Amino acid sequence: MTPPPLILADLDDSLFQTRPKCGDWAESDLRLMSRLADGSPSGYATPSQQALLGWLAHGELVPVTARAREVLARVDIAQAPAICANGGCILTAAGTPDPVWHARLAVEAQRAEAPAVLYPALTHGLGAEYRHWMVSEDGLDLYIVIKSNAGDVPALTALAEALRARLPQGWRIHANGNNLAFLPPWLSKRAAVRYMLERVRAETPGRLVVGIGDSWSDAGFLDLADMAMIPTAAQLWQHIARGHDWIDG
Repeated sequence: MTPPPLILADLDDSLFQTRPKCGDWAESDLRLMSRLADGSPSGYATPSQQALLGWLAHGELVPVTARAREVLARVDIAQAPAICANGGCILTAAGTPDPVWHARLAVEAQRAEAPAVLYPALTHGLGAEYRHWMVSEDGLDLYIVIKSNAGDVPALTALAEALRARLPQGWRIHANGNNLAFLPPWLSKRAAVRYMLERVRAETPGRLVVGIGDSWSDAGFLDLADMAMIPTAAQLWQHIARGHDWIDG
């Protein structure tokens, strides 16, 4: 029997998004997909995304998300297996962290400057217009996040460039909308997906693997799938389409 497709899917801005990004759809046409810590709604799927979710139900959906485990738990979607925290945690089908992956990252983290050491240097002098925190899983510090409280994306973009000089060698910046993240060289969705796919392809060599993502950071794991899906309004697709000779308006 042919196994169902394995669908590795980014969540935010791929399968759902905040209400302002849903356009002119009426509230009654939208499906609530995620909530904030206080229980208030935060993410919605449009009718086309709802149709996509129905289609994806024919396969095995695995979230590949920047959300930490506790934030993923507030999403109305399959919780395990999953890749959380930009690859910093892999949840097995039983919903427990993969101990081998966690141990591997812990060893690699010792070879680079720790996020906890860099955090004060990156956030020093930031005013009240920004909020920031460090994402950790099971005692391992993973990456640093900065957001604009006013949703001022141009200001956040300028801040990213200003802070670039403070980053140690190998660290990367992921900027998408009001999300600004600083990732150490050993952390990526790509590395976690590669680890997961080693077992999948050993057990079911012919299994179709589909990747879904919207941002620059998703390109790394989409590259490992057999097929890739990108929302056409997304950061990644807009880069591909910009100046393309075959897209002529």
